[in-house]
Amino acid sequence: MTGDDDKEVVAQACTSVAEIIKDYGYAAIEPYMSRLVDATLVLLKEESACQQLEDDSDMEDDDTEHDEVLMDAVSDILPAFAESMGSHFAPIFANLFEPLMKFAKASRPLQDRTMVVACLAEVAQGMGAPIADYVDRVMPLAIKELASSNATNRRNAAFCVGELCKNGGESTLKYYGDTLRGLFPLFGESEPDDAVRDNAAGAVARMIMAHPQSVPLNQVLPVFLKVLPLKEDREESMAVYSCVYTLVLSSNQQVVVSPVETPEVKAQVGRAFSHLVSLYGHQMQPLLSNLSPAHASALAAFAPKS
Repeated sequence: MTGDDDKEVVAQACTSVAEIIKDYGYAAIEPYMSRLVDATLVLLKEESACQQLEDDSDMEDDDTEHDEVLMDAVSDILPAFAESMGSHFAPIFANLFEPLMKFAKASRPLQDRTMVVACLAEVAQGMGAPIADYVDRVMPLAIKELASSNATNRRNAAFCVGELCKNGGESTLKYYGDTLRGLFPLFGESEPDDAVRDNAAGAVARMIMAHPQSVPLNQVLPVFLKVLPLKEDREESMAVYSCVYTLVLSSNQQVVVSPVETPEVKAQVGRAFSHLVSLYGHQMQPLLSNLSPAHASALAAFAPKS
């Protein structure tokens, strides 16, 4: 990873490490962990043999040449560590964070920033609560990337803000307003990419599940429910539909049992819930059986008639 001067070889080595961790877990790499972390750090600092330019005089801090494929492979290692180690990854991540964030500078290419945002989203997902220590550094970056001209950046940014809100605890609350404002355009007709819209829905779902009292549900739910069912990114299904049925089953005042909510919103909830049942009927039966008669009747009243 650090001694070979061929970027393709090093990229494949990094990819193989990430795949081994994902397939076999932390036990497979535990004896080599120290060396793997050191090698990852060298690569993030762009100090490995394959990253050295022939003429050092051509090197500048923000313009150092690097191979996109190589750095994507390097950035895959961090989420693999996080997934296999959970919160125990925190002290290791503390040493890798600053070198990673170098790639998020405004002077870096779009591909660099989306690499960083995607990596941080997956680290947050795998590491969990310790990501709270990084919210103030990461959230402003992710919110800014929601407005990127590149669809991949917008998609990764939506995923990132959702995972930060899910795992970042109360440190994320002060960003809820800006995050919702940043996500709102991704639900509209001006957003051409279905995957971006699906990830925006996943982000809102995670925000609601984490801190429902901090989300203006009467304003957010009509926008959120209008984009369902999901069109492309099925990995967001669990977050989105879990949020829908949790809102229904928790008797939330903004949903079907509300005496003040509009019939349009209730109908959207009914359609979303019916779609969830059609996709996950077997898994949904225990949940449906726990509905009170009042909630079951209210849901049935607004579900689409077959």
